[in-house]
Amino acid sequence: MKRFFALILIFALILSIFPNAPLKGASYVPTGTFAFKEGSSIFKIDNFEKKLDVAPILKGDMLFIPVRAVVEELGGTISYNPKEKSISITLNDTKVNLWVNKSTVILNGKNDEIEMPILKNGRMLLSLKDIVNLFGGTIISSNSFELPKQLVEAYDTTGRKIIVPKKINKIVSLYPMATLLLFPLKKEDCIVAIPTAKVFNMDNFSKVFPKAKSIPDGSSFKDPNVETILKFKPDLVITNATTPIKKIVEVGIPVALLDVESVSGILKSIQFLGTILGTPTEAKNALIYLNSKLNYIDSKTKYLQNKKKVYFALGRLTQTAGSSLIQNEIIARSNGVSVTSTLKGGKVDVSIEQILNYNPDYIILAPYCNDTVQSVLSNSVLQNVNAVKNKNVYVMPQFIGSYDLPEPESILGIMWLSNILYPNEVNFNLKNEAKEFYKAIFNYNLTDEDLKYILGS
Repeated sequence: MKRFFALILIFALILSIFPNAPLKGASYVPTGTFAFKEGSSIFKIDNFEKKLDVAPILKGDMLFIPVRAVVEELGGTISYNPKEKSISITLNDTKVNLWVNKSTVILNGKNDEIEMPILKNGRMLLSLKDIVNLFGGTIISSNSFELPKQLVEAYDTTGRKIIVPKKINKIVSLYPMATLLLFPLKKEDCIVAIPTAKVFNMDNFSKVFPKAKSIPDGSSFKDPNVETILKFKPDLVITNATTPIKKIVEVGIPVALLDVESVSGILKSIQFLGTILGTPTEAKNALIYLNSKLNYIDSKTKYLQNKKKVYFALGRLTQTAGSSLIQNEIIARSNGVSVTSTLKGGKVDVSIEQILNYNPDYIILAPYCNDTVQSVLSNSVLQNVNAVKNKNVYVMPQFIGSYDLPEPESILGIMWLSNILYPNEVNFNLKNEAKEFYKAIFNYNLTDEDLKYILGS
């Protein structure tokens, strides 16, 4: 018996010394997948079609490929020295020097041999096999292969230092609202997986993004599944700042946390994503447009003396937004006064008596609220509340998502609410504004049917 317990103690000691084995993929490195075709000026990188100025050449059974196109698509650097007729390439820790009409190369300071390069129209072509061997990739077929991407440092919106590919083509989104931030950047085609949480109207989302319903499930921001994420070979995972990302980071997957629970956070996230996705101009244009609407509202309403008091109902009339939720900021940016802004937390339950004490001028119901405008107006207990007496009870609009959610459409929610609160001062033509918004942010032309869905008849 003593021997038995001794063996158990030894086994426990071994377990304490050697931690659990890491998940498969602990050495994960983002890669680019290339496909070329002999004589074709079109090639694919991560399923995106690109053009070549020199087509690949088949010599014997080996395909020779313009090396510059490969290196640049991976985010590496390549330069030509006309005096020495040499090419220098840097891709992460790999440094390669090649010469025209020489089969000798210098790989990380050491001589190596490759197939004789081909020079065509000023471009150097290397065999597929040599490109893969030089840069540590994997051959998939006679005309396709994978290579590691150039990695760079960045800081996400929470201030975390992250290592991401310089060229990002494959994005897994774990947070629904983060997904929509890719649209003003014209990067929605990079989405390879979306979250399981279904907070969008998928029929409307599919109008804006036709392949939305066919994009696979990438798991949830609340409980991310690392094995599922790895299947998509992502360059980047985007999610909100509260996501438990420890396991994702441990396997080496680049993760950017986005602080999107406020309007300022949404704007900051658009700027950040524009930087790391290589679309700073698109980000700048979107921010100029969105800020112009917010600034207009502020200029028309900030000096008003009698600010309207607003109560926002979430899932039901007696459930409202505490100080940490974006609904308070939507009201504040409309220059209304949220009567629940001092309540701590997120979703907060209140009593009818509290609503009576708040005596709001306006009651706004989320579109997912169980109560209706009619049920509130006909509630006998609420008849002395200003909002009910003056019939100022409204439902927040929605299209892809509800306009009170932390995503770009919340800007339209602010425009709508400011128009409700201060029609004489703000006076937006909401139909025209909605058309302009969806074209500018989602590159989508609203139909009359869409407008009726958003604003009613």
